[in-house]
Order: sequence, then C-alpha cells, then structure tokens
Amino acid sequence: AEQADLTMSAKNIELLRQGSLLAATSLQLTAKDVFAGGKARLALLACDLLLSIAVAEYLSPIAMALSAPDAAKPVTQDRLEELKQLVSAISDSGIGDGDSELKKALEHLSELASAAATEQFLASAERIYPNKQALMEDVYMLRALRKSPQEASELLSMRRFLQRAVLPADETELSMDRMVVLEQMTFATLAVEPQRYPSAKALADSFRRKYVSSYREHHTRYWAEMARLHTRLWEAQPHTDALRRMNTLTDLGPPAGVGALAACEELAALTAGCPLIGGVEEMLETEAVCPDCGLSLDQTAPTQRVDEVLSHISRACHRQMARLSSSAVQQVLRNSNDARVDQFLKVVQASQLSSLSDILDDDLIGYLRRFLVEGRIETALRPIFDQLQEGVTPKVDEAKTAMREVSQVLQRAFQAAQRALPPAETTVTNSPPPRRKRKR
Repeated sequence: AEQADLTMSAKNIELLRQGSLLAATSLQLTAKDVFAGGKARLALLACDLLLSIAVAEYLSPIAMALSAPDAAKPVTQDRLEELKQLVSAISDSGIGDGDSELKKALEHLSELASAAATEQFLASAERIYPNKQALMEDVYMLRALRKSPQEASELLSMRRFLQRAVLPADETELSMDRMVVLEQMTFATLAVEPQRYPSAKALADSFRRKYVSSYREHHTRYWAEMARLHTRLWEAQPHTDALRRMNTLTDLGPPAGVGALAACEELAALTAGCPLIGGVEEMLETEAVCPDCGLSLDQTAPTQRVDEVLSHISRACHRQMARLSSSAVQQVLRNSNDARVDQFLKVVQASQLSSLSDILDDDLIGYLRRFLVEGRIETALRPIFDQLQEGVTPKVDEAKTAMREVSQVLQRAFQAAQRALPPAETTVTNSPPPRRKRKR
C-alpha cells in the first residue's frame, strides 16, 4: 500500500509511458494513463487489473459459448457486440414466443450486452449469473434457436415438461430417467453436437411415456380418494352447522373449534373434484400436470387431515353441549316453558350429537340466545330487585354497575346475532364436479 504510487525519474517515467502494458487479460488503461505526473500509479493499475480479471471471468464463457465447437475468439468487449446481435436476431424472429425460459434468457442476455460501462456489465453479470454454466446455456439456447429452430422449440417444450414433472421419492427408476434426460437434453448439445440430439430426444420421449402412464393412474386414484373424503365432509355438515350455531351463543363462553370449522371449509373446496377426472389422458400430450387441478405426482390426498378436522369438530360439539348441560344453563332454559327447548335439553343431557343436528336450527338458536340473555340480565339485576323488595334504596354505584353489565350482555347478544350464519354458508355439496366438454 505504501508503494501504491512509485516515484521515478522523469526519464524513466517517459520511457515507460512510451511502452505497452502486458497482462493476462485486456486492460482499459494504457501505459500513458499509468505513468503520468512523474509517478507510477500502481494503485490505479491494480484496480483496473482486478476489474479486467473479474470481467474476463464472464466474457470468457460468453466467448466459448458463441464459438464452440470452434476455438473461442479473443476475450474482449467485441464479444458483447456479437452477443447483442444474436439476442436481436432471436427477438426479431419471433421463434419461441411465449416461452418463459426463452423470454427470461433474452432479458438477461440483453441486459449484459447493452451494459453502458464495464462496471455495469460486471454488476449485472454477478447478479444474474452467479452460475456461469447457466450463462453459457442461455447463449447456447439462442444459438440453437437460430441454427435449428424446430429442434430448439421441441427442446424448450420438453424442458418445460421436465421442470413440472415432479416425482415422489419412491419413484427411483423414473427419477433416474428424468435426471439422465436433463443431462442429455441441453442446448449445448443441440448447438455444438447436433448429431447427439436424436438419441437424447428418444430418451426424453421414453421418459414422457412412462411419466404420463404413472400420472394418469395417480390422477384417477387421487381424485377417487378425494371424492370419498368429500362425501365424509358432506355427511359431517349437520355437525358443523350445529357447532357454528352453538358458537353464536356467546353466553356459553368462547366459541369452540373455530380453526377446525375453517379447515373443514377449506377441505370441502379442496376435495370438490377435478373436471378432467375421467379424461386427463387426452390433456397430457405436452403438459406434465393436469391443466385443471395442477396435481403433481408426489401429491397425496389429505386423508389424515380430514380425520383430524372431523375429530376436532366432534370434540368441539361435545364441549358446547357440556356447557349447555351445566346446571346454571339448564335452570335458565327450563324457565322458558317452550316445548322445543325442552326437547333440546333432553338431547343435550343424553349427549346425542346426531339428534342435536336434527333439531338445532336458526329459530331454536334464536330462542336459546334470548333465554340465555334474559337469564344473564335477571342475574345482573337480581340484587337491585331484592333491595327494592326489602324497601332498601340501592346505591347509585351498584345500580350503575348492574346497568353497565346489562348493557354489555345486550351488546354481546346483538353482535352474536349479527354474526349468525347467513343462508347456505359453507355448505358442502355431494354432487359430482362439472364435466368439461373436450374438443374432438
């Protein structure tokens, strides 16, 4: 660091200024830039050398990918102009329009080729291509599209298929086939060794046939199991409706099974079915997954999740029934002198969950809410009424406290009534999914 700027005689400085800088990579500075002002500006030279080396680490793979199998041209900024022309040619040709992989490659390479300064090029290259092999593959992609557009378009399609063909861990043979195809089906192969492409394509076609066969079987099994789960959720609908209604009785305590009810709603939508359950075989010529449901080969039906959710709902129903069967609640409800309430109390006392769902509708819930609220209000005002009965004037603070409690009871009741179930909310239907009309 102390020798960053080396002082030399004017004669020696002039001799060096007339010379040339020799380095393993192309430098931006000249000898006249470094040896000026009577000093050897070594710090400036070091910075330029480090920058040039870093840039060469990206220009070199670009040069190789542009020339292979021939020897790479000199690693200079001219390679970026050559790359820019290649990007422009593919963009203007319209080949592969709509392909996301090609679009991404064009955007990335265009940013590199259009960099206004060396520092900008390096910053973009390091951000976009931490893996230089990916940089070369993108260049090979454009070369292949220019040289063999039909084969390159097929390769783009196959790569999309392979990327979406997710395999479960137990499909070891199919996974091995996929790995081999990915290694063989590269744009480097098509651009540099086109004679190897037919054999690579044959491997890819073989993998596709095996995969599609496995996928069709999996799709059928999966949605058959999902239909069974959907039926279970539909059969549990009376229990979920009963729980939702009981949860509006805020005087019983906090609502129970709220998370399970939300999960049940999600599962009902998830298991509703795929329109192509009987015809996915007609849709898999180019797609790796069903275009309607997007099912992957490693995806399994949520059987355990449905078991857990329905179990939670059952326990939540029994928890609310236990609250309703408490002596305090029973005493309040018995004062209603309503036949439906009496029948409800008998069901609750017997813990008959199946019978509960038959009688617990919105009207009965309204009755129950009213009687529970009346009981709360009576409890809050009883001390005041007792004092009046005894001829004692209640204290102002006691009266205010009682009225405040009555107000809170009524507010909770109004809020619960507003949150009561709207018609047909979260109803699980047991009808089959709509069938899609397929083109013949």
